[in-house]
Amino acid sequence: MRILDASLAARLAAAPEEGIAPVHLVWIVARDRDTGAAAPMGFWSGDEDVTLVLTAPDGTTASRLYLGGCGLAVEGVEYVADLTDTPVTVSLSQIAEAAQELVRGLDVRLAYVEIHATTMTGGALTSAPQLQWVGIVDEGPVSTPAAGGEGGIALSIRSEIMTQLGAVNPAKSSDTHQKRRLSTDRFCEYAGVIKEKKDPWYKG
Repeated sequence: MRILDASLAARLAAAPEEGIAPVHLVWIVARDRDTGAAAPMGFWSGDEDVTLVLTAPDGTTASRLYLGGCGLAVEGVEYVADLTDTPVTVSLSQIAEAAQELVRGLDVRLAYVEIHATTMTGGALTSAPQLQWVGIVDEGPVSTPAAGGEGGIALSIRSEIMTQLGAVNPAKSSDTHQKRRLSTDRFCEYAGVIKEKKDPWYKG
């Protein structure tokens, strides 16, 4: 069960009559292509750069700089009670310098991502941004338009937990693999021989 800030909950409840101005904030921890060091960048759906204090998934607070004017849009956030793996799409303007630095200057493959959200009321944030999604960058295509067309950057953010649950383990149950983990492990020493044996094991 999600418990929202009281101010945000009230604003959402009044949305059908008063309308709503959603605000998204995306924190991406990419990597430096040369050193492999973490290179975090923040983006939000406003026009100006802002520094905000947010609550991280582990409950701690952090002061972060979020860059504005990047055409940020977040779509596809769904909350389900099963193991459905539905990626979230984070879109950025292709011509924004910060977005270019993210996808061309840094390595975003499997980058850690946090998505927070709130609303805007009277030119101010309704509440402290609330954590909405935690995942990793699964895909990050850059659409280069033809003359007169529109391009963009669309990052597909998948739940890290769901990605791990759906991963296929390539390891094989072989003597070589077992000894790679522990040189004295003999559990699969005769696996190759048994594989070729046609009679049921209980007959001899």
